[in-house]
Amino acid sequence: MLKSPHYKDKAFHVEMSTESGEELLEHWSTQGFSGVIAAIATRRLSLVEKYHQIAHQKCASEAETISEHAKCLLQLEKDAHANLLRRRRKYFNRKIKEKLDHDAQELMDLEKYIDDDELKSMVRKKAGNLTDHDRMMLIPMRLIRQAAKLGLTMTGQNTTDFDKKVVRIFSPKMMSVVPTSEEAKKDEIDILSPSLFSLHNDGSDGEKEVSLKNLLGSLSANKDTSDLLDFIIEATGVDEAMERVESKIEQTFESERGPEGQPLFFTKENVTEKYPHEAKKIEIFESLDKTYSEEQLREMNRTGYTIMRPDQMDLIYGDNSSMKNLEFLERARKMSRSEIERNIMGTINDLANEKVKFEARRNDIVLSPVTFTNFVFNPVAVSQPTILSPILIVSLVGSPAIYGVMILSPWLMVPVILSPRIFSPVVLNPFVMVPIILSPLAFNPFILCPGVFNPFVLSPLVFSPFILSPQVMTPLILSPFCMGPLVLNPLALNPLILSPFVLSPIILSPQFVSAVILSPYALSPSWKSTGAVVTVFASPSWLS
Repeated sequence: MLKSPHYKDKAFHVEMSTESGEELLEHWSTQGFSGVIAAIATRRLSLVEKYHQIAHQKCASEAETISEHAKCLLQLEKDAHANLLRRRRKYFNRKIKEKLDHDAQELMDLEKYIDDDELKSMVRKKAGNLTDHDRMMLIPMRLIRQAAKLGLTMTGQNTTDFDKKVVRIFSPKMMSVVPTSEEAKKDEIDILSPSLFSLHNDGSDGEKEVSLKNLLGSLSANKDTSDLLDFIIEATGVDEAMERVESKIEQTFESERGPEGQPLFFTKENVTEKYPHEAKKIEIFESLDKTYSEEQLREMNRTGYTIMRPDQMDLIYGDNSSMKNLEFLERARKMSRSEIERNIMGTINDLANEKVKFEARRNDIVLSPVTFTNFVFNPVAVSQPTILSPILIVSLVGSPAIYGVMILSPWLMVPVILSPRIFSPVVLNPFVMVPIILSPLAFNPFILCPGVFNPFVLSPLVFSPFILSPQVMTPLILSPFCMGPLVLNPLALNPLILSPFVLSPIILSPQFVSAVILSPYALSPSWKSTGAVVTVFASPSWLS
């Protein structure tokens, strides 16, 4: 490695083209967001059945694009939602059944409280139709109620209208959805039947104290499961095992060194030495690490991500950060946690539908000369705006360009073959020895672009005027053009051969030693453009 020409300054330098670097950046961006999708899926997996978990894992492992991975998460979201509705339906069906059973058990006491004789007769008839099994079940119920009434009387409690009330004995309410109303409490007697782990934060003081919201915090943040998971991890020693694994990984990294003893991974020291402008980012993230709350650390360790607080957002995107983004910071500060999570899911939905794509920004080429390079079937590279960047001895083959603006970037010996250009104006850009072959140009004006020996062959031009761009030895062969006026544009030794043109007036553009051969033209008048030694052969004109 020490003898390699790519090894210098204690680092192995891998040569990479701009296009390859952009592809790598796009890949890293995709992988980063794919990690976010996987982290969100980790939270959702506990909400679905086992077969749904297996289906998602199979889907995620087979996904080859970020869009496919996003679709896997959206399907998991649907499964979690359907599973939640199914559980709620079972819960309410059970509650309805319990109510019906309770009503049936009260037939024996109902008659004495009915004043209407006809209705009392109906109840008596129903009670007379009870089966032997029903009557046997009523005996222990009656004994339990009588024992409860006796116990309450002995302790001095009021048992008025006891027979009208619902008696709950050793029947705690677990995870109740709604609190019991004050009216309902008057008709109930609870004996060792508290409401535990309710999903609301209302009701009596005792019910509030043991509600899940009070014990474990907001359910929306999944804190109810996180604390339990933390307890299990600590009790089973998983955290200690993870520490041992991390220690072994660190030892492995430390043992892997370069030929001069340098680490083969990024550290703050070598980044500061090689890329001092990036060192500030490391310091910012070091400061961020010190601000995490216990809750955020638990979320990070469990699922891989957490939501930043406003002060943490200010640290990353505020005025004092190298990643300053005040517009995003202002927008994010106004959003609640649930709104942020909804926005994340909205972005994932757009990824799944390919409304959003990760593409590295194609940077403009500024003050970067391009020499001795071949652009072959590379439309991306040639479509970048080029400013103050001379192009010398370069070939463009099979590389169409769009929005490839050229400003103050002279071309020398640059053949353009099978490389059409559209919406690519050229300004203050001299051309020398630039043959353009089989490369149509559209909406491509040339302004202040003098040129020498730039033949156009089989390259039609549409709306490509030449303005203040004198040309010498620039023949047009089999290259018709339309709406390409010549304005203040002298020409010399520029024959037009088999190149008809239309709507292309010649204004203040004299021609010298030129010829128009087999090139009919129409609606192209010439105004104050007299020259010398100009030959027109077999080239009729109309309305010119």
